[in-house]
Amino acid sequence: MQVSKPASAQYYTGTVRIEQSFTASPPARLVGEQFTFEPGERSAWHSSPMGQALLITSGKMIVQEENGPMEEAFSGDVVIFPPKVKGWFGASPDTAASVLVMAEAVDGGTATWFEHVSDSQYQSSSSDKKSMNLTISRAGSLPSGKADPAHFTGIARTDYLFTPKDGSQAYGAVVTFEPCSRTDWHSHPMGQTLIVTAGRGYVQRLGGPLHELRQGDIAWTPADVVHWHGAAPDTAMAHIALSERVEGKSVAWGAKVTDEEYGAVKPNEVPLKLQKIALIAAFTASGDMDRLKTVLVEGLEAGLTVNQVKEVLIHTYVYAGFPRALNGINAFIGVMDEREKQGIKDVHGPEAGKIATDKSRYEYGHDVLAKLRNPSFVPGPAGSLKRPASRPGYETFTPTIEVFLKEHLFADIFMRDVLDYQCREIATVGVLSNLPGTNAQLRSHIGLALVQGFTEQQMKHLFAVLGTYLGKEREDNALSVLQQVTEERKK
Repeated sequence: MQVSKPASAQYYTGTVRIEQSFTASPPARLVGEQFTFEPGERSAWHSSPMGQALLITSGKMIVQEENGPMEEAFSGDVVIFPPKVKGWFGASPDTAASVLVMAEAVDGGTATWFEHVSDSQYQSSSSDKKSMNLTISRAGSLPSGKADPAHFTGIARTDYLFTPKDGSQAYGAVVTFEPCSRTDWHSHPMGQTLIVTAGRGYVQRLGGPLHELRQGDIAWTPADVVHWHGAAPDTAMAHIALSERVEGKSVAWGAKVTDEEYGAVKPNEVPLKLQKIALIAAFTASGDMDRLKTVLVEGLEAGLTVNQVKEVLIHTYVYAGFPRALNGINAFIGVMDEREKQGIKDVHGPEAGKIATDKSRYEYGHDVLAKLRNPSFVPGPAGSLKRPASRPGYETFTPTIEVFLKEHLFADIFMRDVLDYQCREIATVGVLSNLPGTNAQLRSHIGLALVQGFTEQQMKHLFAVLGTYLGKEREDNALSVLQQVTEERKK
């Protein structure tokens, strides 16, 4: 899950926030952002060279093209602004709203921006005019049907959001999979973006590791890469699928995903990459460099990028200290040098992106911690945070440590988007599982891992894996703490 950030005041009125975004690798051009608007907030006037598709995901939006009426769009509606049509969109005066905005980039840009929508323009009443260019497809009005059994296993449905039009090659649909349902092996000539809207499932590239998908996750598969995706064995999944056509073709279908191939999906187990994150963190914390080197190699071979491994080591210092983290980084340098000598080229992956925010580090850290505790938490505007009258004893006894926790750990560290919240909680659990005397903190972070979507069975599996490396004493201790957490959650 990505970290929320404010939208640019140059292009938006109010404290509009970008909740998550996605980009695509060339030759693909389709990009998008998920926005939240408080009542009255809106974009500036703008146009897009290849047009814009808006999927309203909650609330009520107002949309308008130049010289056209203000029109209302509701959750589930799809609004299409054709290429080069000047318009704007925003929340209604009395209702907050969220929207997924998608457009094709041309020469690196998706929009030409003009003046802000003035208060008088925003407050003008609707007229009897009809929009000449923009269209609104109401929820449920677009083609819907069962997925073709020639290309899917199990029960799945496809609900189209938008189709190629007016020179645009982009298309999008919501695909819903019943448990165990999945696509066949296939590829897309311009790649594909998946945005998971509900449930849990998997995506896998041919010859690559299995990746678990949960609500809010975004998965990108590059052009012509053979892959499959579908629901978990015990849970349905819905995702938005976005791609582009080339010469009228959008997909190349391959063989069925066999039951044996799908059998690799194990819903009660933590995915392999996350297992390796926990182990890297655990051995960094204990200072066992020989065994750390072994799991560093295992992590890279399981699909972790070089920058993800670096980020685990950076993350570890907050809980285990600078000396252990620096030793771990030096061990990783040695591993990378040895692999380079062997001619192994590891994927470095993206580095941490820049987060623009109008909030203080303390406020930002507060919001991150609140989101960890409650994924549905919606941050307030800058300057709105009020400290509670009742606070934990350590905060009142030593206020500085509480400031460091918010500003450094949950702002400086957690805002780095190389690892998502799930990965960071698994790394933290790995550290604390191998540090005697930290059960209070382990209890807290097991709880946060459960909040972030891991199940009790998955945590038991993780501790069993850790036990094979760390020993039965550490496994039994972690399982005991897990039991305390689950019993407390049942009350």
